[in-house]
Amino acid sequence: MKRILWLFVALIALSSCGTKRTVTNGTNSDTQAQAQEAVTAFVRSVQANNLTTKALTAKLSMDLGVGSKNVGVTGSLKMKKNDVIQLSLVVLFVEVARIEFSPKDVLIIDRVHKQYVRASYNEVDFLAQAGLNFYSLQALFWHELFVPAQDGSVSADRFHLSSAGDHTLLTIADAPQLNYDFLTVTKSGLIDRLSVEGKQASARGSFVWRYSDFTQIAGKPYPKKMSLSVTGVGKDIRADLSLSGFSTDAGWNGHTVPSDKYRQRSASDVLKNLF
Repeated sequence: MKRILWLFVALIALSSCGTKRTVTNGTNSDTQAQAQEAVTAFVRSVQANNLTTKALTAKLSMDLGVGSKNVGVTGSLKMKKNDVIQLSLVVLFVEVARIEFSPKDVLIIDRVHKQYVRASYNEVDFLAQAGLNFYSLQALFWHELFVPAQDGSVSADRFHLSSAGDHTLLTIADAPQLNYDFLTVTKSGLIDRLSVEGKQASARGSFVWRYSDFTQIAGKPYPKKMSLSVTGVGKDIRADLSLSGFSTDAGWNGHTVPSDKYRQRSASDVLKNLF
């Protein structure tokens, strides 16, 4: 009889523990679900600012610094969504360089030295260090969120959200080697800055892209000024871009074929001679 009584008590105790675990897990699940809903809602508010046009062009004025050297150039920025980003750099009314990013590769043409390189994103040091592919760069130039190593899709569950006053930080911390931090304006959902840094203390390199001075294009906000900086991976690189004369016309050729008179070189050689 005592054995039966003890068995009965044990079964009640186990049942009670199981019930408590279920309730606790349910509470945690509810909390996690609410937190994820908040992240998803805020990501959507940021994405609500995305341009809906399929093409965008603008006049460009850029101050470029590589190491201790600085130069000012003009030119143009031309983009077609999911197709190409084209930067034309002009000095004294003459195009000196053209840079094209496509989903497949990067094309850099140095017209001064009649050379070019067509390379993968892993072959261009500062792009590889920052873990940037075409769709990441496209998001940067279009002022959008992105998730590294994806083809333009954005999964809200990859982001962690934290708020600080007027700003909200969206962080991607589960990338293998790098942390990605998008600093946004809480009220408007505008992206202020992206910062990319290595997870390890020994990884000294950093990549920062900033936005400012917004205008309206087809009813959506878009920055007239962008700046980027790359540090800790060789010579520091800084570029300040000012954009004007916007158009959404798509009637232009976005893929350049280098002249047969140009020599193909490595990415490091072309960038070194160009800058």
